[in-house]
Amino acid sequence: MGTLRIRREDGEFTLFFRKVSPFSNHHPADFDCDGAINSTEMKRFSCTEQYYMFNKASLLMDRQLMKSVLDSVSPREMKTMCSKGALKGWSDSVWNEHKESVMYTGCTAKFRALRHLRFALFLSTGSRLVECSPFDTVWGIGKDIETAVSGAINTGKNLLGTILDRVREELWQDPEFRDEKEYVEKRIREDGDYLLQAMKHVDLMYKARAKMRFQILKGREPRDVEYYLTSEVRGLLPEWAFPPRLDGTERIEPSPAQFTHFRDDYGSIPINSVSFGARTRSVTPPFRNRRGSRLFGRLTRTEQVPIFHVYQESEQCEQKTSMSKFWELVEKSHTEQKQRQTSEATQQTPTRQGTEGVGPAPEAAENVRGDLNQKRKGDGKRGVVAAHRPQKKTVRGVIKVPHSL
Repeated sequence: MGTLRIRREDGEFTLFFRKVSPFSNHHPADFDCDGAINSTEMKRFSCTEQYYMFNKASLLMDRQLMKSVLDSVSPREMKTMCSKGALKGWSDSVWNEHKESVMYTGCTAKFRALRHLRFALFLSTGSRLVECSPFDTVWGIGKDIETAVSGAINTGKNLLGTILDRVREELWQDPEFRDEKEYVEKRIREDGDYLLQAMKHVDLMYKARAKMRFQILKGREPRDVEYYLTSEVRGLLPEWAFPPRLDGTERIEPSPAQFTHFRDDYGSIPINSVSFGARTRSVTPPFRNRRGSRLFGRLTRTEQVPIFHVYQESEQCEQKTSMSKFWELVEKSHTEQKQRQTSEATQQTPTRQGTEGVGPAPEAAENVRGDLNQKRKGDGKRGVVAAHRPQKKTVRGVIKVPHSL
């Protein structure tokens, strides 16, 4: 997904979702904080998601879980470790009294500590921050970015966006960051569309940086590790607002970037969307295991857009293809595989000729069936027994069963 600032008749909004956005709780951000529940010790966190989950474990005074959260390098793993089903003695009513203050403390510490993320937050000034999570109507709005561009925004509580608005306004008025505020105000006076253009290239910069982090993890380090600092970025952002150089010190483990490229016609309509009447749904790249994915059942084949972007772990990284063509190729591959298996089994069996026609000999047919049965059931006891079980033979309608093995 990413970050997108839009201008509509009902106001301006900054929409965001996924780890590639600097406003996401999963975005890499090292900061120190000592405001955890039941803990006054200063600790270093790698993202706000880690701080949030650490407070869940701290509320239960689970020292082992607190350590596991701090040692984890995956925000998803942190979230799984502290899910409701994994916590003993958990009470939603008790946590609800703390969760918003915990998130506010973590977000404040994050944006106070990191100047490049704080500048991105200042670029959202004059707009309302909205987390476009299609899976969450408490912290988000229950819609993805593509749907929220032209749809209703008030479909969820949007607690995270509201907290980020509060953090931004407090930092905006803080004398410590007056020079950053004055820089943004100066650029706005020079160009009324500066915030839209700057946020657009900040989004592209963090997407390219996320893709590079994953390539470096796979051993494909590019010649220029700062190629994401394009001429447009250098013209719109001051040098002190650039993210730090990639040197492998970020503790959050890189993952395949999941994001959408947005069209330039009005800075709001993304490529990967298709409308059906009054509703719009996002289209995501095909999953290797569609049934096991979080979006399984959300999109039918008729709702999938004809052209979308597939992001692969390759040097090209981006490839356009057709959804209908993709599933046709999958079905064709399965059909060819079955035909190949059948032909291989036929070629390995001897044939006989006689008055009853041409075909595999009964003994060979038994062996083939036994081999296939054994492959299907494995090398266990059932497979061995099934492979040597006597087969029924039919001759002119009379069934004869051999009495000896």
